[in-house]
Amino acid sequence: MFFSIIINTHNQHEKIRRCLKSCLNQNFKKEYEIIVIDTSDIKIDNKLILSNKIRYYHFNRFSKYPEVNQLRKIYEGYKKAKGKWFCLMDGDDFFKKNKLKNIYKKKILNEKILFQDNCIIYKENEKKKYKYKYKAYKQFVIYKKIINLWPEIYGTSSLSGNMNILKSFFKDVSLKKWNFLAIDALLTLYCLNKYKIFLNNDVLTIKSAGN
Repeated sequence: MFFSIIINTHNQHEKIRRCLKSCLNQNFKKEYEIIVIDTSDIKIDNKLILSNKIRYYHFNRFSKYPEVNQLRKIYEGYKKAKGKWFCLMDGDDFFKKNKLKNIYKKKILNEKILFQDNCIIYKENEKKKYKYKYKAYKQFVIYKKIINLWPEIYGTSSLSGNMNILKSFFKDVSLKKWNFLAIDALLTLYCLNKYKIFLNNDVLTIKSAGN
């Protein structure tokens, strides 16, 4: 198994169909799986499980804190994953059809490197896509060296890497401690300290914004 796409979702019934379709429509011909960890109040319709690539699991909500709930869902997905590499995904986002193929061609995921691809924003109320607005001041060398080494983070759905990164991450990081820091920030900070981060300029992820 090459990739495990780990989708965390909570009450996103209107958007999860689009999310799953984007995973199933990948032009990557090698073996991959889609793991859905759902804490919605009501389970998603079984008709959405359109392929034997998809494995769906429903849990009661793990925490009142969204960040802890998300972290625990990804942990549950990681425990069930069989792939060498992971792709994280929020249930309201979607992938471009060449995402897995693009990442695989980089050959960089054989190493313990966190891979972050570029993204565009999809405004739900307008049904339009927009370029991600980068914080210009963060691009200045003097800012990076003197003020803040924190990288630009495009969201959970932009992150992928060798599965050993998640193994190490969940071994070292408490599932209950981080009530206010999302998994994308936690994982990025962790890899800044322990591994490397590869920033891919290719737009592979479409991030949902608004209702």
